[in-house]
Amino acid sequence: MKHLKKLNFVVLPLAIWVITVVYVLLNKFIGTFTQNMEPSPVILTILVLIFNLGLQLLIICASTIYAVKKLDLTLKRVVISLPILYLLFGLFSPPSIYLFVFTDKWSFFSVQHPAMPSWKASIFITVQYGIVMLITTLIACRKKGANDQIAR
Repeated sequence: MKHLKKLNFVVLPLAIWVITVVYVLLNKFIGTFTQNMEPSPVILTILVLIFNLGLQLLIICASTIYAVKKLDLTLKRVVISLPILYLLFGLFSPPSIYLFVFTDKWSFFSVQHPAMPSWKASIFITVQYGIVMLITTLIACRKKGANDQIAR
C-alpha cells in the first residue's frame, strides 16, 4: 500500500482506463446479442444516457474517491495524472460512447461519417474524465479535510 501511495497519480488513471475499457468491451459484447431487438428511439436514448453515462460517472467517481481516501491523492497529482490518462486512451480506446463523446463511425441522412481518430478521441475523453476527476477530488478532499478536523 505504501508503494501505491507514492504512485497514486499512475494508479488512478490506469484503474479508470482498465475499468472503462472492460466496461466498453462488455457493452459491445452485450450489444451483439441485443442487436436484433429494435427498441423505440426514446427507450434507446434513455438507456444510453442514463445507463451508460451513470456507469461511467460511477467508474470515474468511485475510483477517484478511493484514491483520495486510501491513497492520499491530491489535486496536484490528479492534474499530473491527466497526461497519463490521455496516453492510455490514445493507446487503446475501443469505439464507443465515452460520457458525451461518440467515437465510432455514424451516418445521418445517408451521409457516412468516419470514426474519430484516436488522438482526437483521447483528447475529448481525457478532458471529460479530467473534469469529473478534478471535481470529485475537490469534493473528496474537502470532505476528507473536514472529517480529519472533526477527528482531532
